[in-house]
Amino acid sequence: MILKRQSIAAVLALSSSFLGLAKAEVFTYTDGNLILGIQATSGLGSTKNVFFDLGPAISFRDNGNQGSLGNIGTTLAAEYGANWYEREDLWFGVIANLNQNANSGPGSRPAVDGDPSRTFYVSTPANVAGGGVLYAAGTYPNISLGGAGNSLAGLEKVLTPSDDGTGWNLSSPDPLANGLQLESDGAGVLDQTLSQHASAWKNGWTHWNPTPGAAFSIFTGGIQQNFGKGGTATHVDLQRVLSTNTGANPTGVVGGGTYVTTISISPTGQITASVASSGSSPLEDWVATFPDLVNSPNEADRTPDGDFDKDGVPNIREFAFGGSPVSSSDNGQQQLRTVDANGDSQGDLTLTVEVRSGATFTSSGNKLTATQDGVIYTIEGSLDLVTFESAVFEVTPTLGTGSPKAGYVFKTFRLNASAGLNGKGFIRAGAAVAP
Repeated sequence: MILKRQSIAAVLALSSSFLGLAKAEVFTYTDGNLILGIQATSGLGSTKNVFFDLGPAISFRDNGNQGSLGNIGTTLAAEYGANWYEREDLWFGVIANLNQNANSGPGSRPAVDGDPSRTFYVSTPANVAGGGVLYAAGTYPNISLGGAGNSLAGLEKVLTPSDDGTGWNLSSPDPLANGLQLESDGAGVLDQTLSQHASAWKNGWTHWNPTPGAAFSIFTGGIQQNFGKGGTATHVDLQRVLSTNTGANPTGVVGGGTYVTTISISPTGQITASVASSGSSPLEDWVATFPDLVNSPNEADRTPDGDFDKDGVPNIREFAFGGSPVSSSDNGQQQLRTVDANGDSQGDLTLTVEVRSGATFTSSGNKLTATQDGVIYTIEGSLDLVTFESAVFEVTPTLGTGSPKAGYVFKTFRLNASAGLNGKGFIRAGAAVAP
């Protein structure tokens, strides 16, 4: 028994030793890789920066649809609370630059894999994937990009262990002095309250990304997006700002930013990279015409099921029938009348609605259907509000009065069984997203 106890004690001691070594591992970063940085501007975690290495920036340029990049939900919950995804004071962004040197002249560096020196990969907030504002051509003189590269290099030293005095002291007996604490999900944490991290904090994410303010001293408006918007993911668009600088022309201007991919973080902490669709749908184009909807911080407001104006009518129906998603008093024109619609001298129950121009209705059993601009329309009739199987027909010419909105036409439909009907009759128009 004594031997058995000694054996158990030895195993426990060995396990503790391994745990200690694991805890002492250091977050590592490679120059030119895309840095994901996160900060809280107030409250829990405001003394913490969380980092994650997303991999070589050039790889996103060559393939924006990289899919899953990792999951840091465990670290985000530990540092910023279980409600981190709901916090409007929690921000994230991404940035990369291989070096800040000029392309020619003293101290110049050659292009690497097609990227000249001072080429930046930098994020911009996007309420919808692909909806971020690109940096305009000539926004930043090349000398400013060089300064931003120098500033980023300061942050990179915080992330890069070294023995040469430029980064962390790997010879220190204190594990935390060796760099950022590596978490089990691959994230690194910089803690301002630790004496070993106090000087590094001065070059950390919070320092270079003031909110509000210019990120890395030059990127006006900042490169970050905040959480607290709901939806299935929160996005930043990654763009490539291609430098055209030379040593002889330090004040030359750069070309505008070009879209590369969208970096998204889900409520579970899943990080993904995917390229937004190159072509927008008619519904998305329609949404873009309403500034209040575009500027809403809640991504769900712009979805087919969104209801920004809280009138109980989802966007897909507002779009289908000429309504307004930002006005509860405008759900499109719906004109219900009892008139002789087929020349038999008997009153018919008719419904006139606005539909997207080009919609052509055909029979589907006793119903009428049409597909136009991504909308499936269904016109149905009933005599009891239980079963909608009473035949309906289109009336031409239309009986609508007034004028439909631009991009819409009036269509009139009648309940066939309503001619001379002594009881009740009902007719309804529905809309759904086309598959």
